[in-house]
Amino acid sequence: MSVGYLPFDPVVNLPINKLPAGTVDCHFHVFEDPARYPYTANRSYTPTLAPWAAFESMNNIIGADRAVLVHPSVYGHDHSTLVDTLTAHSDRLRGVAVLSVDATDQEIEHLHQIGVRGTRVNILFAGGNELKDAEVLARRVRPFGWHIQFLVDVAAQPDIPRWAATLGVPVVFDHFGHPHSNPTVTDSGFQNLCSLVKEGQAWVKLSGAYRVVKADNHWAAIQPFVDALLATRTDRLVWGTDWPHPNTPPPMCNDGELANMVMRWLPDTALRKKILVTNPETLYGFPPFATTC
Repeated sequence: MSVGYLPFDPVVNLPINKLPAGTVDCHFHVFEDPARYPYTANRSYTPTLAPWAAFESMNNIIGADRAVLVHPSVYGHDHSTLVDTLTAHSDRLRGVAVLSVDATDQEIEHLHQIGVRGTRVNILFAGGNELKDAEVLARRVRPFGWHIQFLVDVAAQPDIPRWAATLGVPVVFDHFGHPHSNPTVTDSGFQNLCSLVKEGQAWVKLSGAYRVVKADNHWAAIQPFVDALLATRTDRLVWGTDWPHPNTPPPMCNDGELANMVMRWLPDTALRKKILVTNPETLYGFPPFATTC
């Protein structure tokens, strides 16, 4: 088990421009005091503390008004942090759980009522589900209109995107499909993912670039992946900071720079509003954002 790296820069650089009003940061985690919220013994890493207050401060600085809390692998199937955080900030948050295949309908209903809209299958880190569990989970969450979110390496397992599309529920892929080991946009797994997005059968998060490409040239190296996805269906793309960037080796870019980068990726106002505001409203069930005069 690895010890989590210092996951985030506590001093957030002010971005060149704030994100559009109503922006949803579609991927973040919190790691609270383990004395209150203990980690599962079966985990791949032990994170450093990353409390809600630090995330809220960061999101306010970059201009994200809403966010999606993704239950991290280190808590296993214990949703205590997810439940408490969503309940305390219901006006701002939606959530993605990590359901056990043995979860009861009552548990799923409760999670739905507090804002959970999907369940995650993470096969890259211990503490979550196995890939085969997705078939059972799809049957369980279909009546609630949830999606299944995958943390998989589409380059290593190129058939996963097409298989996931047969589950009968919306599917979401984290971090560009998380290809690694010097990936290229021509890899069959990434191409399969792009095909599904183009067909409207999958969503992809433009997040975690530093998990996909080498640290010394994050932004230049990820640009071909951004361009390839933008050439599919822009109504199936969302964005997130991946704060607090758990289990990622340094150097870690500042979250203000992440905001700068997504504004560069999305050069016009209409595209920014679609990917940062209205697409997340569709996927996570947020109400249309009301601006105040």
